Amino acid sequence: MTTSSAADAAARPSAKARASEVLTRSRQPIYLQLAAEFKRNIEQGIWAPGDQMPSLEELMERYQVARMTIRNAIGILEAEGYIRRGRGIGTFVQAKIPSVAELQIPSNWEETVALSDLLGTETIFDGEDAVARLPELGMKFSGSFADAYRQLCRRHVKDGVPYCFSEVFVAEDLFRRYKAAFKKSAAASVLARIPGLTLSEARQKITIAGAGIQSAQSLNLNLGDSVAEVRRYACDGRRLIYFARLEFPTKFVKMEFDLLK
Repeated sequence: MTTSSAADAAARPSAKARASEVLTRSRQPIYLQLAAEFKRNIEQGIWAPGDQMPSLEELMERYQVARMTIRNAIGILEAEGYIRRGRGIGTFVQAKIPSVAELQIPSNWEETVALSDLLGTETIFDGEDAVARLPELGMKFSGSFADAYRQLCRRHVKDGVPYCFSEVFVAEDLFRRYKAAFKKSAAASVLARIPGLTLSEARQKITIAGAGIQSAQSLNLNLGDSVAEVRRYACDGRRLIYFARLEFPTKFVKMEFDLLK
């Protein structure tokens, strides 16, 4: 190694130093960060089902943390069914690890309705009175607004698991006309079945955000946990009749596209 390359190597931080720096950067307890990292290793196949995990000593050395920190992180994985431990034989990844049903985020109105039909809908609250103004759309819009909207707050579930929190605004005249349907079903499902209603425009925007108090409570998340925030609107003619802001825990979210389609 030349003097120059030796100096370059010395200037580069080691993998251990980088891991330690990342762990100390966050305010989240280190054992929780490591539990998330270990689960990621398992879910990505770095630690495959049936494989023996690195020893406590190896993990302590790799992440530059105390034994108890590693033990606490591994305890979380064991409680959640990712690993099994045997006295004197080590720690192994379970042959069948826990999995969650992923949801393909809709990329068109037809898929939006299909997902709305798939998930069950639970009412959190319905606005008692109509509102004249909508929240910020967050997207370009050049049409007109309805005179008033009704706010509907919902939780959407599948097999008892909460997948989505939604805050929806529906044109007041449509809500009054189809009130019973809006109260028991997702708004997109109702709109898709209104006779003679034809959508002229529908847009959607997806961003990654932190869960707020209401959505965290509805989705069994911690405040600020990562969610995919979906904002969408739909118009009948030039009038905006539907606006929704939805939050999906990112662990459930899948977005797959045919790039040549």
